Amino acid sequence: MNFTKVVKTRMKELDINITALAGRMGYSINYISDLLKGDRRWNETTMAKACEVLKLEARFVPSEETAA
Repeated sequence: MNFTKVVKTRMKELDINITALAGRMGYSINYISDLLKGDRRWNETTMAKACEVLKLEARFVPSEETAA
């Protein structure tokens, strides 16, 4: 699952809209909207802020396909 899908799922779980997410992350609504649409790429800073707001933990592990 990609990061954007995780963020959208978590937003639904926590009932947080784009406006609230943007405000809590300190970014404009347009910027967050572009991230969620795929028009911009997530970077380390935006990922970390989203994780903090949405109470997520990011971990990097080998995928099953490459681990074999």
